[in-house]
Amino acid sequence: MTSGGANELEEPRSPLCPHVVTRPVMTQVWRDVTFAHWPVPVADVEALLPADLEVDTWNGQAWVSLVGFEMDALRLRGFPAIPTTHQFLEFNVRTYVVGPEGPGVWFCSLDVAQWLPALVARVGFALPYDKGAVDVAHDRSRVVWTVDRTWPERAQGSLAVSLDDDDVAPVVDDALATFLTSRWRLYATTRGGRLVTAPVEHEPWPLTSARFIGADTGLAAVAGFTVDGDPIVHHASAVRVRVGLPKFLPRRRARGPLTVWFDEDCGVCSASVRWLMQRTDSSVTFRPNRELDDPALLATSSDAIVVTAGDESWTAVDAVATILERSGRLGRFAASGLRFPGVYGLAGVVYRWVAANRARLSARLGLAAGCELPKSTS
Repeated sequence: MTSGGANELEEPRSPLCPHVVTRPVMTQVWRDVTFAHWPVPVADVEALLPADLEVDTWNGQAWVSLVGFEMDALRLRGFPAIPTTHQFLEFNVRTYVVGPEGPGVWFCSLDVAQWLPALVARVGFALPYDKGAVDVAHDRSRVVWTVDRTWPERAQGSLAVSLDDDDVAPVVDDALATFLTSRWRLYATTRGGRLVTAPVEHEPWPLTSARFIGADTGLAAVAGFTVDGDPIVHHASAVRVRVGLPKFLPRRRARGPLTVWFDEDCGVCSASVRWLMQRTDSSVTFRPNRELDDPALLATSSDAIVVTAGDESWTAVDAVATILERSGRLGRFAASGLRFPGVYGLAGVVYRWVAANRARLSARLGLAAGCELPKSTS
């Protein structure tokens, strides 16, 4: 199959595809797709996911995959292909989830060699694209992928498989292969913690078996996975793909009493708490973050305010909006404004700057730390 310069993808022929992307924002072709799938503990995947996503398992087992392919004929709908970025190699680490709009893929990383697609995907789809060298070599029946990531951190990985005639056979009626490769939605989160999703549609995979030769699983390790043993490997020649418009998913709203955890050694944080104590209702309690008994939330609270209500939590701008909702009519109005997409993004930038510079701001503004807060806050 060739791209043929077509702008549109035919209606999907696969009965597995539960929907059609009627108004794609992007079209592309994936070529020479190499998959390697390892089983991993469910807890390892759970540790990566936001609260609104659950691990998608096969017979109780979670999975992580390394996937390398050539991106071709990439274009935004209604625009010509960009000459320098319509074709490039990509290598990703992904796992499998169930979200508010059904099963999908959660990307731990996506490595490419070009800055433009990496930055556009990070901004437009909130996907964790990374920059570095990505190469594929074909030596007779061998396919060898190598990655040398340089941004935002250094990491390396590789994957080698054999496509010798003795190793290749069509994959048919394989329920696990379908579970791992037939995915019709992606999920991601913005830096502010907002959950994003987009539909993905492609033709039926021309999926074949392959033989695993070896791998450097450093990219999986950086993502938080320890993989052992030989993976299940697949290969596909090419599929044409349509990606729908990404959208923000509705936010969780807090119910019941709130606890606000703050850095009592930060003058800016303590001053904010003193101000909020005069305006929030009796359902809100303020406590220093050193009293948190959840290691993940404690780590988060070193850079961001944390709000908890039962088993749920909010951080950064979402936490601020959650508190403001308990601060009377004006507070609720301000919370609604913060949740407007454009304002939300700007507020996230401001919040991160303040969080990163809070010690210097506290000193410059002469703001007292938590030791001078009323005793009722702890």
